[in-house]
Amino acid sequence: MQPAHADPASGVAARPIAARPIQWAQSIADARVNNLHRITPTLYRSAQLSRADVPELQKLGIRKVISFRSFHADDSILAGTQIKMQRIRINTWDIRDDDMVAALKALRTADQDGPVLIHCQHGADRTGLVSALYRMVYQGWTREQALDELQHGGYGFHPIWQNITNYLEHVDVERLRREVNNG
Repeated sequence: MQPAHADPASGVAARPIAARPIQWAQSIADARVNNLHRITPTLYRSAQLSRADVPELQKLGIRKVISFRSFHADDSILAGTQIKMQRIRINTWDIRDDDMVAALKALRTADQDGPVLIHCQHGADRTGLVSALYRMVYQGWTREQALDELQHGGYGFHPIWQNITNYLEHVDVERLRREVNNG
């Protein structure tokens, strides 16, 4: 039975609350890392990291961090740790297929070495874009499912970036899949 909301004063009957789909990335509630969610057992997403987040990443067994920030690197944050860092610059305002292929290849390669965390500034838009593509290319999700998670998953997607949703609505997923697998 799903929980329900009711307004006793109005006499309106309770309505079931829509349950969060279990396949959506799940929040790591007790973590201090901003906007941290588990996409799969070995793939996490978050907002920009700080040096104070490193112990949490180590606790989760994160072996690699992939940043999608255009103007900020994580080198100083991860310095002196065993966590590897990779940066794939994604311009939110100018999404390019070659950047998406690079990100998807990096996820595939990194996942072979252990848990990976992907992030951008807010962990919402560029991270959401790559997460949605991961869902479609590697997990066989439909566009609609991936867009639903992007926009309604609680990660903070900013609707100003309509070009992200437009990209996801029109990208040739099969071509991306071929490019990722051929390199």
